[in-house]
Amino acid sequence: MAGRKNLTVRTPRAFQFLRQAARAAEEWPVAGSAVRRFQDAESWAMAELKQRLDAMSDDGVDTSARTRAATVEGPAPRDMMARLIAQSRGIDPEAARVWMYRQTLARLVPDQVAMMALLADREIAPLCHIAAGRLPAGPVSVVVLSNASSLGRDAGVLLRDYVPQYMSELLALGVFEAGPEDDRLADQYELLMADTQLRNTMDRVRRDMRLYPRLQRFSVHMSDYGKALWQDCRPLDPASARPSAGGG
Repeated sequence: MAGRKNLTVRTPRAFQFLRQAARAAEEWPVAGSAVRRFQDAESWAMAELKQRLDAMSDDGVDTSARTRAATVEGPAPRDMMARLIAQSRGIDPEAARVWMYRQTLARLVPDQVAMMALLADREIAPLCHIAAGRLPAGPVSVVVLSNASSLGRDAGVLLRDYVPQYMSELLALGVFEAGPEDDRLADQYELLMADTQLRNTMDRVRRDMRLYPRLQRFSVHMSDYGKALWQDCRPLDPASARPSAGGG
């Protein structure tokens, strides 16, 4: 093709070795299938090399990769970064807080907001892990279920089995904070132990893992950021923010 740079393609040593081995093996009666495999591998490798060379533009850039990148919709990551840097220089603290609130709320689902509303009212709730150990006491081998809580049930969430995932995300976002076991929650810990998900998990530890289930008790409360988020963003109509009545 006119204008294309002359590219000298040297046969890699691996291909030379394949050819020599194939010629030597042709004299071995038992090596017929091996020779064919060598030849197939060489043909495939040469075809792959030719395809890559054909995809190279004059400046040596893989045009096929560049074409794939160009088909991705949306702004270029470099442009996004530049825009954010420019915005960071002229933004005021109040606007920065709004951006942060928006980012957090965009990550939440209605069930999580119901849990958030209830915890803002109660201030503290039980939090448990189900771990497994080789002995009834002492170190544990693995945590099987993390961040189980009766908060989801009491808030009337629709997906009760996903309360641990909801809780994990709220903790990761910094909206909730975990704390130590709290004696004020003794009755709620006992009620939580009757939860079907926890009982099934403990049964699975005994039956399938052949280990001893171990209940690890903690508590959960709103973080300072979570309190600010709730205070600044909660609905003006109290009825719209009231959690559904749940058992316990």
